[in-house]
Amino acid sequence: MAYNKLNNPRAFPGNSNYGMSLRDYFAGQALAGDMADERLASDASPALLEARAQLYYRLADAMLRVRAEDEALTSTNAMMGMSF
Repeated sequence: MAYNKLNNPRAFPGNSNYGMSLRDYFAGQALAGDMADERLASDASPALLEARAQLYYRLADAMLRVRAEDEALTSTNAMMGMSF
């Protein structure tokens, strides 16, 4: 899935086009949560570090997909006059 400004907005929107994307923010939060529970050795191999980074971005991608599905459902329900 390719991301663009429409489905991967800025994490902290404002008057600037700079800053981290929502995908980056989600990945960082996954990293922070994981590291709060586990300590990564300072001599961890580059392969292990890259695998962990890929995991965090896969989690972020899943969050963005679910977010988009939820927004589409909410929008469809609103157009049909339904509320939950």
